[in-house]
Amino acid sequence: MELEERIAHGDTIESGDELTDEYRNLVTGMIQFTANSELVGAFTERKWIPKAPSYHRKLALTAKVQDEIGHAQMQYRLAENLGNDREEMLIDLLEGRSGFGNAFHYHADEWIDIALIAWLIDGAAMKLQGSLLKTSYGPYQRVMRRICREEEFHVRHGEHIIREYATGSRAKQERLQEGINRWWPRGMMFFGLSDQQSEKTRRMVELGIKPKTNDELRQEYLADYVPKIRELGFEIPDDQIEYDDEADRWLYTDPDWEEFKMITTKGGPAIPDRLDRRQAAFDDTAWVRDALAAYHGQASSSRLTNNPGMTASD
Repeated sequence: MELEERIAHGDTIESGDELTDEYRNLVTGMIQFTANSELVGAFTERKWIPKAPSYHRKLALTAKVQDEIGHAQMQYRLAENLGNDREEMLIDLLEGRSGFGNAFHYHADEWIDIALIAWLIDGAAMKLQGSLLKTSYGPYQRVMRRICREEEFHVRHGEHIIREYATGSRAKQERLQEGINRWWPRGMMFFGLSDQQSEKTRRMVELGIKPKTNDELRQEYLADYVPKIRELGFEIPDDQIEYDDEADRWLYTDPDWEEFKMITTKGGPAIPDRLDRRQAAFDDTAWVRDALAAYHGQASSSRLTNNPGMTASD
């Protein structure tokens, strides 16, 4: 049975199956994108660990950053199983040849930004990740089971801080509204271009790599977050948002797709500093990678020496 027939039949695809080049490239690109997003997201938040307002918040943010690094590593491993080299993937990220979530192209200059990343942006990520529990690619599906459980903690962490601000002083409430004004458009952009503009999304949905389209995920996000923000007594920076009962969908102002295209191709305002930090970390740990490579090379040579009938191809 051909690959697309198997997918249409509801089969789960595994890394050892015979994959078409198109399927392999699309699923690898998706995995690399979500891995990059976890990694750059961790670097976005890491600098706030020593500046967190309490010991409890410091512990929670440390755990969150640790989780995100782990999520990135798990997904890079999936891409390795599909034939990609991890070091090359990291170099592609640092040199701008592979992308990551739009939200991490922006500065997070205040503690409220960290809270809104956890609540709105991780909340948007949960919509995508939750849908991937039904992706046609089995290894991705299984990794997402663990990632989704941990991401639920991240979203609750953000919501707890948001509620502190919402019930706090007038100054805190004003900072929260200003933060919502900044991060709401970024959350709406998170899912990618509208379905009409994204041929790649259409094809990934056909192949079951993405079980839901960008616009379907955006509708789920609106259904979840519009009532929550209004319940807290805050405004959404879009005077066109309303629910159309007849069409059974949310109406909204389209995100600024020109800004989206610009930051995803040329990078946003925070990228030079953020990727410089990642480059510095990459350079600082080069000796570890070199030592591991040397060790594994010696171990491989030793196995061959101790087993004269064995060849490298074995």
